[in-house]
Amino acid sequence: MSIYDEKSTQAVEQEEKKDNGSLYEALHNQLATLVDYNDSIIFLNDDITDNTLTDLIIRMRSLLQNREDKKAPVNLMINSPGGDVHEMLGIIDYIESLDVKVNTICRGRAFSAAAIILSCGTGTRMMSKRSTVMFHQSSSFLGGKMSDISAYLDNVKNIEKTIYDILADKTNKDQAWWKDNMKSDLYLTAEQLKEYNVIDEII
Repeated sequence: MSIYDEKSTQAVEQEEKKDNGSLYEALHNQLATLVDYNDSIIFLNDDITDNTLTDLIIRMRSLLQNREDKKAPVNLMINSPGGDVHEMLGIIDYIESLDVKVNTICRGRAFSAAAIILSCGTGTRMMSKRSTVMFHQSSSFLGGKMSDISAYLDNVKNIEKTIYDILADKTNKDQAWWKDNMKSDLYLTAEQLKEYNVIDEII
């Protein structure tokens, strides 16, 4: 190896370190926009996609490790149009597994999957008075072999039953009420949400 090759290797290593540092800084900056360590706030924004659960767990772990008051409730600030039901169920399971309470707070909108997450706060469930909350049935996308379609529909039915079970457990309306009223988009006012025990406070 010549001295020129050695210098080239060192230059590459320095560039890699620089790139890794830039990547870390970018990740830290992105994390900072979604986590407020001082007030224990995590922001759930935009669509709930296949990456949302992983991102939320990373942010939650970072918050729990870095904040000063380890026992204070975490505030999950929601402004989302909803999204993937499997990620939603994963988020709910994760929230319920934590040793600290998680307050859910809707500011803006909580539609579909986001509305279910709002109702599943383990601390105080809140929404601002002019926010909008909407529930509806799971969406179905059919295609493929009949046997695959049949299995898919069975899975959709099981998921819907799980959602109705969750809402019946978290609110003062039973499964039949939710099933009947979620056949089409169900928009509820802040007062109705509090009356139905979907939320605890209007802020």
